[in-house]
Amino acid sequence: VGFIEDYIDFLRPIEACRAGDEIVIHINNYGGFLDTALNIFDALIKTDANVKVSIEGMCASAASMIMLAANEWEVSPHATVMVHAWSDCIVGKWQEIKAKYHYSEMKIQPQFEEIYKDFLTDEEIKACLEGKDFWFDAEETIKRLERYTKEDLEKQEKVQEVTSKYEKIINAEIQKIINPEKKVQKKEKKGGKK
Repeated sequence: VGFIEDYIDFLRPIEACRAGDEIVIHINNYGGFLDTALNIFDALIKTDANVKVSIEGMCASAASMIMLAANEWEVSPHATVMVHAWSDCIVGKWQEIKAKYHYSEMKIQPQFEEIYKDFLTDEEIKACLEGKDFWFDAEETIKRLERYTKEDLEKQEKVQEVTSKYEKIINAEIQKIINPEKKVQKKEKKGGKK
């Protein structure tokens, strides 16, 4: 996963995709730049197209982030997935090094936790952030992706339940705004009949 400018011709068509389109990504990749991987991940998450990832060999480091942006997977029998915390090389004055370190801890660590939360357990994420690498063969990867998909579907179902529950109430309130009832007040006649 190289410099972002190498992926412009890949990202532009993704932005143009619509519901009903399908994007198929073949991965045999040892990883690379975190910023580029996050850019690709975000683009794939935002698209209305169906995103299918085919893991055909190594899917390591930043490539595993891209893998998790899909909603459908194909895993070759000899595929390998490797997940670890990001690597960085911070160069600069002491204050700049400290600022980059604090930014990474504040921003990148929560991003890592969010992306991997249904693929890795909480304990694995903690161990990963402390420096442990995790290697998964095809069978284990398939199991984890099934769980990842199941978790996502359960969340979607819960959101749908809440949406359905309040749909009638919301629609009734909208109708009141769009078509307010006209209230006609009758004036009381002053005095009695003559």
